[in-house]
Amino acid sequence: MAETKEEIVQAALQLERDGRAFYLEVAGKSTNELARKMFASLADDELDHIDWINELAPGVDKAETANRQLYGRLRSIFADVPEATLRRFAESEDDVRPIHLAIDIEKESVAAYEKWAQESAEADLRALCDTLAGIERFHVQVLSNTLEYFEHTPDWFMQEEQWNFEGA
Repeated sequence: MAETKEEIVQAALQLERDGRAFYLEVAGKSTNELARKMFASLADDELDHIDWINELAPGVDKAETANRQLYGRLRSIFADVPEATLRRFAESEDDVRPIHLAIDIEKESVAAYEKWAQESAEADLRALCDTLAGIERFHVQVLSNTLEYFEHTPDWFMQEEQWNFEGA
């Protein structure tokens, strides 16, 4: 049986509050400034999600703008990072483990929002859950990309910056 709108809204709010608390906690514990800033940015993003849930009117434009803003913040955070810093981060299990955990949490959020979107009879709630599922999928991409950046920096630059090699 599908959950009621109120149950879904309350569960979604708790999911976002828990996500924010997690990101703030790992930001506070991170030994790496880059990771700290990334997690803080994700925590800020969770506040937008809470607002949208409270309004029950997320609007696709708002979500796309939020994703672009998050990507812009993170892109500037990771620009011009010394390679020694990246190596040190990738070698520290304490710094990398929260990213793996965050990816798992975001995937669980996607699954929950997709389930609620399928079960809801109300169009506004379906739209909200679909939007939030899309945003959480974007978070998975951001976190996965960040993990690739830290663990395989040269590969990341080749893929993201689309480096080309020409042979003679």
